[in-house]
Amino acid sequence: MISKNFFESLEEIAYERGLAIEDVLQKVEIAMAIACKNSDVPYKGTIEMESDFDKKEIKFNNIQYVVEEIDPEGPRGQITLEEALEIKKGAKIGQEIREKVDFKLFKRKSASMFRQNLMNELKSLEREEAYSFFEDKVGEIITGRVVDINDRFVTFAIGKGVESTMSTKEVLPDENYVVGEEKKVYITRVEKTGKGPKVYISRTNKDIVRKLFEMNIPEISQGLIEIMGISREPGKRSKVGVKALDPDLDPKGACVGNGGARIKTINAALNGEKIDIFVWKENPVDLIAEALSPAKSLSVITDEKEKKATVIVQDDQYSLAIGSKGQNAKLAVLATGWKIDIKKLSDAEDEGIEFQYNVSN
Repeated sequence: MISKNFFESLEEIAYERGLAIEDVLQKVEIAMAIACKNSDVPYKGTIEMESDFDKKEIKFNNIQYVVEEIDPEGPRGQITLEEALEIKKGAKIGQEIREKVDFKLFKRKSASMFRQNLMNELKSLEREEAYSFFEDKVGEIITGRVVDINDRFVTFAIGKGVESTMSTKEVLPDENYVVGEEKKVYITRVEKTGKGPKVYISRTNKDIVRKLFEMNIPEISQGLIEIMGISREPGKRSKVGVKALDPDLDPKGACVGNGGARIKTINAALNGEKIDIFVWKENPVDLIAEALSPAKSLSVITDEKEKKATVIVQDDQYSLAIGSKGQNAKLAVLATGWKIDIKKLSDAEDEGIEFQYNVSN
């Protein structure tokens, strides 16, 4: 029997490493079986563990099977009747012989092998637990702490003893990193390796915007507001189309928050990235006009079959509608799924384009 102190030590190890004590005990059983199989202890049967959580006791049994003649290619733990009678009086062929493992018989080599095997098994368990943990976190945001920086990568400690290296293409442009600081990162995928989970993280993936909205806007996490479309130029600007399921709820106002508190929190998490929130409309005319905000549209001419739209704006609204380097128009296209052509009012009149003033601003 292993001492109560050993059991309590295992409980402490399980707690410190975030492991279930039941899983740790399974690894103890495996380590003992390996030690008995490959070292100089006199136990060559099947090793089975018994644990008593109330008494904090662990016992190991060496299980052997009495056979008439040992088959070299047969199962482990075969024992002749003659050998069995030395262990248990009245033993018979076909009987199972259970013998308690006596640790006083363990020599230094056996004890060392058990400890080494146990450490290896615990490391394996930690890798398994870490993989399961991060596999469940794919598509979620976690907080990582910067531990290393170079020209090509930023490495984060992300918990469970795991470090993840984020390539420069997943780093926000013009964002500075300092060892020790914390950043929100989005987990895109996880791979199982012999050294533990390989976790891929990003700060440029557009779904990090979606998750930040879910985390910071209760109406979205509660299902009262739905995100209908997102487009993003990482580090610069995002557009998010939102729709309230309750007609009395202002989806844009709820996302902005009192004094802009909610959206400012999201901006800060993305290194000051600007976020345009627009109200999603079922009518494509109103939807496209909303998506081009803050520019004000005069008319939206739609071709629903081709999913194309021509938008006419006042001449002084044209630059705002297009945006710097076409950013506003491009994000509106990506968020709505419509192809959008923006024209000045003066050009539309010169080209003889027929239109109606069908947008209410």
